[in-house]
Amino acid sequence: MSVSKWRQDFSVFQQRPDWAYFDSAASCQVPEQVLEGMLNYQREQHANVHRGSYQQSQHATALYESWRVRVAGFIGTSADQLIFTRGTTESMNLLADSLARPRVGKGDNIVISLAEHHANWLPWERVCREAGAELRVVPLNEDGTIADVEPFLDERTRVLSVTHASNVLGVINPVADICALARSRGILSVVDAAQSAAHINLDVTQIDCDALAFSAHKIYGPTGIGALFIKSDVLQDMPPWQVGGGMVDMVYENDVSYLQGVSRFEAGTPNLIGAAGFAAAVEYLQQARNAGSTAYLNQLFNDLLAVVERYDWLQMLPHSNGRIPVLSVHSDKVHPRDLAMLLDESGIAARAGRHCAQPLINALTEEGCLRFSLGLYSQRDDILRLAAGLDNAADLLL
Repeated sequence: MSVSKWRQDFSVFQQRPDWAYFDSAASCQVPEQVLEGMLNYQREQHANVHRGSYQQSQHATALYESWRVRVAGFIGTSADQLIFTRGTTESMNLLADSLARPRVGKGDNIVISLAEHHANWLPWERVCREAGAELRVVPLNEDGTIADVEPFLDERTRVLSVTHASNVLGVINPVADICALARSRGILSVVDAAQSAAHINLDVTQIDCDALAFSAHKIYGPTGIGALFIKSDVLQDMPPWQVGGGMVDMVYENDVSYLQGVSRFEAGTPNLIGAAGFAAAVEYLQQARNAGSTAYLNQLFNDLLAVVERYDWLQMLPHSNGRIPVLSVHSDKVHPRDLAMLLDESGIAARAGRHCAQPLINALTEEGCLRFSLGLYSQRDDILRLAAGLDNAADLLL
């Protein structure tokens, strides 16, 4: 029987030992090691950064930049190419406004896929609508992977932005190949790694994209902070997105000069306690991977598939052999929200709805779907509890 060696690190499961949490794709629970890292900073080391000449401020600044180094290393890049943002949504809005908007004009186009989360759809849609450009949407193959993007590219394509792994289907897309095609055409490439970061060893040098974004709360860190990688040669040509303190060189009555590099994109006081938690989460996740978490979750996900396949009144949405531990189902007989409510009464947390991916869900099912996603704290007992919950739901609803 699969028992999670990491579950004890999460205090929520000490308080609710029988709770089955299947919503890690929305937000992971946070381990004590991450909470302690945040608390230690706030208790003993806090001061504003990049501003004071006194020792505590200098120390806080050094800590903050060390956290940037740690998070950058997590995706195989250097600190001078990594911006802290409020999360993947803000990262994509920053890219849309600062990267795309100056380059996209009437008659141009931006290419995305049907698999995109709203965070990687709406910012590009707005740029296109306001510029008189075209938003092109690549369909999916039968297994849920992104179809051939080449027919959607031409000499007027300015940006190609795709998800590494779908938050609904769990399908992993060949982003390195997609980005290579974009690069061969002189098209800027962006990768949404919000879902893949927790499950795939990311290396932006191998993916070779121009930009990549992910969020701390998807990898066992706090909410409200994310990371945005941008290649140095692309970064230097981007104007600031937000302006204010901490990102300027000189300000005059009628003129201003901005700092270079990542600092010009971090206006105001940064989320320091969030950065502390982000760095701690990266360290925690890397240690878990070294201890075999990837193989553990793969086996547990196979157990989940085997259980769900027993119920002929549930239909699984497309999922290829290359996937993260995310599975979505729908039913012609039971509304997903009704099923989610019944499962919740049995101590099972699963998310029903359209998962901030309405175009994708609308193409697959009319009523939305129910999603099960695993985390380090998931274990075989959760899946057995789910099976009992589905049996109970069938007795009540069918």
